[in-house]
Order: sequence, then structure tokens, then C-alpha cells
Amino acid sequence: MAVMESKVGDWAKMELRIQQNMARAPTIVTLDVGGTIFKTSKDTLVRVKGSYFHVLLGSGLWPPDSGGDAYFLDLDPTLFRCALMFMRTGTTMSTDGLTTIERHEFHAMMEYLNEAPTQLFEWDPNTHAKEMALSNANRTVERMSLNNGYFKAAVANAALVDRIRVRVDVCSGSFGVGVGPAAGFDVSTSKSTTLCYRYWSHGEVFKKGPEAIVTLAKIQAGDVVTIRLAPSHVEFALNDGPPVNLALEDPTEESLFPLFSWN
Repeated sequence: MAVMESKVGDWAKMELRIQQNMARAPTIVTLDVGGTIFKTSKDTLVRVKGSYFHVLLGSGLWPPDSGGDAYFLDLDPTLFRCALMFMRTGTTMSTDGLTTIERHEFHAMMEYLNEAPTQLFEWDPNTHAKEMALSNANRTVERMSLNNGYFKAAVANAALVDRIRVRVDVCSGSFGVGVGPAAGFDVSTSKSTTLCYRYWSHGEVFKKGPEAIVTLAKIQAGDVVTIRLAPSHVEFALNDGPPVNLALEDPTEESLFPLFSWN
């Protein structure tokens, strides 16, 4: 009990020290980002507790290190403008207009700053087979009729720019989760699988073709499949296990959408 009280006391002292350091920090903070000067409010920078700037200003350990009163960050100033927009609004921003490489650099920057926004997906109500139904504000897709042996799929409403986690609530028949292009994708024909990178329920991982590249564990009810899109490959992981990488056939291809399919 005495040990617990001591830890609680230490925590309270640390919280008080952070509050005091925050109060002493200037209300307007100057940042030197890759040679470009930004000035913004302290409240904007520390909006997310535990972020890079929250620790920087709250710890009191790091004084300005560029041009007297500026903090230097070795980051891309153009992409940092997008990051600053997120800090100001607290909402996920669009990366339209950025190249694939720039989008990946931007999300790496957000992870470095510990400001990474969550990309929320819905299944597109206009892009799924008629044998499938959406619920839970289009966050859940389910098969309404068996028709085993017939391909049917649902496609998400936005392209993947970083990662997505898909939970499988019920296992029924043969199914898969993956990514593919929305353009040219037919939700009712298995020919569409030649366009996709996918992890099948029996454990096979496919790369735009009928031959499995590698075999992982079978997907069970309650499992979570993580898909991450990197500049040169797609990663699949089951329940936070080690990922398997599939090299992109064309690293310049853009707009790969999450998808779910049944046979």
C-alpha cells in the first residue's frame, strides 16, 4: 500500500511539473521546419496529449535550438503544413493531390509526431454484390445468401493510405480480405481477383493471381487482419502477429481500396 501511495505521489508531482512547464511556455511557439519558419499557438501544438509537442513543451528539458527562440525539426515543410492543419482542427485531413510517396512520407511524419490520425473506412453502399448487405453505418458487411462457388465482393469507400484493421466476426464459407483498384473491379466475377492482393481464410496469401505466394494461419472468428500499404509492398498480419510482405507489381500504382470477398 505504501509503495502504491508513493507511485501515486510521484505521478502527481510529474503532472504538476508538466502543468508548470506548459504554463511557462510561450503562447506563440516558433518552429523551424526544414528551414521554413512556422508560428502557431501553444494550444494548437499540445492538443494531443502525449504527442511530440506535448512532451517537448511539457517536459521543460529542451530549449529552443534554432535562431534563438525556434525549435528545429528536420521535416518536409510542405507536408508539415498538412500536419499543422490536423493539429488545428483535430479532424482527419484529405491527402488528395499528394503522390503515393508523399502520402507515405506524410503518414510517417504523423507517426513520428505521435499525431497520426485514424483513417476511418466504410464499405461503399454502391460497390458491393447484391448478395451482400451493409450495417453498422456501413462499417459491417455480411453475406445474405450462400451461392457457394460464386464470387462476390464489397469495396471500401476510400483508398488505403496507411493501414486498416478488419475484424472477422463470423466465419462462413471461403472468404478473403485484401486491397485492389476500384477502377475495373467487378464485385460479381472472380476475374477481379487478378487485380488484388489478398489474404484468404484458409491462410493463403495471393498476389494478383490464382497461385498462393505464402501460407499463413487460417482466419478464425474474432480474428483481426491488419493490412498496411507501404511505398513498395503490401503487408498482411493476423492478430498483431509478424507481417508478411507482398511486393507491389507496380510501385507507382495508386488508389488501392480495401475489399472483402466470398466464394
